[in-house]
Amino acid sequence: MLAQDMESCKQIHKVLSADVHTRAGAAQLLGADPGPVLTDAGIADLEKASRAQLKQLEKMSQVCPEYDQAVAACHEAVATLKRQSAAEALPRYEALLKEGLSATRTLGARDLRWPRPIVMMKPESSCFSMPQGKARLALLCGPTAALSTQKLAETSARLGVRPKACALTWCMEATEASSSSAVCIGLEPAAAEPPLKRARTAGGPEGTVRVRHILFRHPQLRQVDPMARREGAARNVLEAESNALKLLQVLLKDPNQFIKSCRELSDCQTAEQPGQLAGDLGWLARGQQEASFEEVAFGLPVNSIGDLVSTSRGVHIIQRLG
Repeated sequence: MLAQDMESCKQIHKVLSADVHTRAGAAQLLGADPGPVLTDAGIADLEKASRAQLKQLEKMSQVCPEYDQAVAACHEAVATLKRQSAAEALPRYEALLKEGLSATRTLGARDLRWPRPIVMMKPESSCFSMPQGKARLALLCGPTAALSTQKLAETSARLGVRPKACALTWCMEATEASSSSAVCIGLEPAAAEPPLKRARTAGGPEGTVRVRHILFRHPQLRQVDPMARREGAARNVLEAESNALKLLQVLLKDPNQFIKSCRELSDCQTAEQPGQLAGDLGWLARGQQEASFEEVAFGLPVNSIGDLVSTSRGVHIIQRLG
């Protein structure tokens, strides 16, 4: 490599030695300002400096095994400086770089630190045939990952085909107070009879379903709701979801409590309708409600209670009547 071009050899050593994941290291490599905010002109200067670096490395492309890594490092230096970061958050962000990555292949992650090999950003996928019956896929992070398989299975058995309620329950059952997250995906064979056909035979107009609901509002809602009965008792979206989850567990044990609970707890004006019409939204066609609401309502069997649903109105518990 020295025989090919001494200056290019020195330059590629400089690039490979740079800590391009920190703002200070990236700025030193590109001769830029390490400040947390860049102007459009500053970004243009960064890209120009990166192209100049790459131009100096071209003679090493055929003789240096690490040439591709050096090119990636130059691009990463630009990405590091373009990434917006508040001054108070920068030390915490860069402290994560010391932890490294235990994986060898991960989508969206960047890890070019020498002497570790580059983490490949190529996704891997596999296919399998789901056996007859129902399956549940759980993605757990933080304290929820410590939950036992037995506890996860108990929650799934109790809440049935309600993945959002399962994921929220797992987060609430995590013993640590730090941030946690959970995703639950329900997998089940398609129903033998389409929901729309069942709705038609139940007496409603073709292509409609009849549902009633209980609504929990919270202060984070941005839209004015003309159908709101009141502002709601929840102080935030988490409390609204928690209240809805507690009520859902009660209703799954005793669905006959739906009317009474609707009158007492629902923040929708429909709760004030007389008799068995409390919470009743009537026969709904596609396009009358938000997509998340319709996905649950049109997929429910008649007389069943669905998963928790979040819309611009708040958090809903839905029961299909027809």
